[in-house]
Amino acid sequence: MSDLIGRVKSPVETGIRASQPRAFRSASQPPSHHPEVGLTMIVWLRPALVASVSVLAFSSLAQAQEAPPSATPLDDITVTATRTESRAVDAPAAVSVRNREEIQRQAPARIGSIVSGIPGVTTQENPNDPATAINIRGLQDFGRVAVTVDGARQNFQRSGHNANGAFYLDPAFIRTIDITRGPVANIYGSGAIGGVASFETVDPRDILSPGQRQAAQLGFTGVVGGRQNGVYGHAIGAVRATDWASGLLGVSFRNLNPYQDGGGFTVADSGQELVSGIGKVVLTPGDGHTLKLSGQLQNYEFANGLGTATAPRRTNEVKTSNLVAKYSFSRPDNDWLNLNLSAYRTTTDTDQVRISGTPAQIGQSRFFRIETIGVDLNNTSRFQFGAVKMALTYGFDAFRDQVRTSDPAGNGDETTPGGRRTVYGGFVQNQLNWGMFDLIGALRYDAYALAGGGNSSAGERVSPKITLAVTPLQGLQPYLTYAEGYRAPSITETLVNGLHPVPASFLFIPNPGLRPEIGKTLEAGLNLKYDSVLQAGDRFRGKVSVYQNNVTKLIEGVFVDPGAPCGSPVPGACADASFRYENVARARLQGIEGEIAYDARRWFAGLAGSITRGDNRTTGQPLESVYPDRLTVSGGLRFLDEKLVLGAQVTLVAAQTRLPPASVAANASKAYALVDANISYEIARDTRFFLIGENLGDVRYRRYRDDDRSPGLVTKVGLTTRFGM
Repeated sequence: MSDLIGRVKSPVETGIRASQPRAFRSASQPPSHHPEVGLTMIVWLRPALVASVSVLAFSSLAQAQEAPPSATPLDDITVTATRTESRAVDAPAAVSVRNREEIQRQAPARIGSIVSGIPGVTTQENPNDPATAINIRGLQDFGRVAVTVDGARQNFQRSGHNANGAFYLDPAFIRTIDITRGPVANIYGSGAIGGVASFETVDPRDILSPGQRQAAQLGFTGVVGGRQNGVYGHAIGAVRATDWASGLLGVSFRNLNPYQDGGGFTVADSGQELVSGIGKVVLTPGDGHTLKLSGQLQNYEFANGLGTATAPRRTNEVKTSNLVAKYSFSRPDNDWLNLNLSAYRTTTDTDQVRISGTPAQIGQSRFFRIETIGVDLNNTSRFQFGAVKMALTYGFDAFRDQVRTSDPAGNGDETTPGGRRTVYGGFVQNQLNWGMFDLIGALRYDAYALAGGGNSSAGERVSPKITLAVTPLQGLQPYLTYAEGYRAPSITETLVNGLHPVPASFLFIPNPGLRPEIGKTLEAGLNLKYDSVLQAGDRFRGKVSVYQNNVTKLIEGVFVDPGAPCGSPVPGACADASFRYENVARARLQGIEGEIAYDARRWFAGLAGSITRGDNRTTGQPLESVYPDRLTVSGGLRFLDEKLVLGAQVTLVAAQTRLPPASVAANASKAYALVDANISYEIARDTRFFLIGENLGDVRYRRYRDDDRSPGLVTKVGLTTRFGM
């Protein structure tokens, strides 16, 4: 239904009975199974699409086209908030989850369309670059939001006029998205003063039904009849070689032409091509041992520039790899060990070739590369003293970023400097449950060391967290949290140097004296969970939270006087100032966010919204990183034993004019409203046909902080299927 209703982690994987996926369990609880999902296969179709979709309904709350599941699987399971499984609606934190059924139902081409309905979460995605930057509660860039794929950190960054920190990920292979807002997830990793976004990729069990030895999912989507044309799809095959060994291989492709906005104007360089692949092996030899080996490769091709007469235009080839090895041990009869160990290596290589300018400039090449290696070890031990249950979680994690850049004909290797950064930390967390009371206390130690270009810096800190939750009545849980987070400076913030390209020539100056940012959040929330409210078997879920995050030593880019001679070849082009990153501000971000979902099987409805305000308390001006207020209303109907699902979603986004005075003219955005719709029909078991219409009103609009306008009407038609033996 929503990120409050559905599945995230299978009880088969966790070894915990689905009816009690909390940190506390008894040794006698056996694992259970969950319904398998189908997959996406696409067909080309054109004529009646717009007319059909416009009267139908779409929502990310629609359930999978299978028999109604039991009550238990309707609650998502999250791990990012506390590193122990709990239902999202039970977690005393602002957490949201999207499962594979929901993701496939949207047939997404980019990450932003999947998370757009999550309160407090937005993305910065430029049409001329398929990378995604996630903004949580007004914080983004340089690792303020920790992004992981199968537990591997995604730390790529390239300086420019876009987001300073983005990642590339094909939605075709995503199994779940688990997002925790605020630094309450500080034990999950260093730097997450804004929050954590955890992506897990598809497993063999998502393809193989119980008893099957071989199975495949096939999917294609045609983008036709609207303001964009193209096709994308994927195929995944899985094999269960023995009762304890399984694996999968998958391939995905995407080929989209440039789109038009709602006014019919083509947005330059908004097309893209992608080929990606995934492989995974899962070994479960018994006695609670599990070993997973996974690898994902992606290759993107696109062209972009800044859209000005003097700015260069370049082709881009981006290659990424994500290699992860995970070992876990968990047995129902062993409360002392619930062990997880992972090691990973990720790379992002961007090769650019200039295709504009003088004959001597055309063909000039440059590259930006980052390699991140990391390790993560944690364990949970469970105890019970009378009526008091305790789950003690402790662990260690570390990663190292190695950045290499080269720009022989320019200074891209100075504005995105090379260097090495090592970040590591350890944590301990104790969860206590006594009747209606839950108390969570945690401490995390963080440290870092950074070096490059003859400069270096280092630092360390201990960050606390404490949460008190009370369940005075069944289905009602208020909670109160205080948590701190710690973000080390990035390589670019510390070591950036060189001359900004003309015509805005000024000098970048490194600052090895940068200190880490510290986020201190106070949050109050309310979880609601009721069954059989209006009729037997219906379900109501809700989460509401208010928060205030005070960030000290906030790092921002500033101009400093006096300016140093910058050596520009253009006489008089140098500004009388130089630019560098400094700890200049104290920031305060505060807001309210919530989501509710109701599902009566025959019909369903949902509401999600967020209001965020952020201010630089040093200057008294608003923060530019805060996105406008948003409200999403959705609902739909199910017919023919739930084989036919109709739904609709309306998204209302406010104007954003609450900006520093100098930024209003260039960055202010207008309010807009979008209507999306969808129809899906289960033709046969595990085979589903769908029609999707996005921006049915063909509205011409620009998202806040985007350089170009967003697509007008986009229509999709597709077919998903799974088969096996």
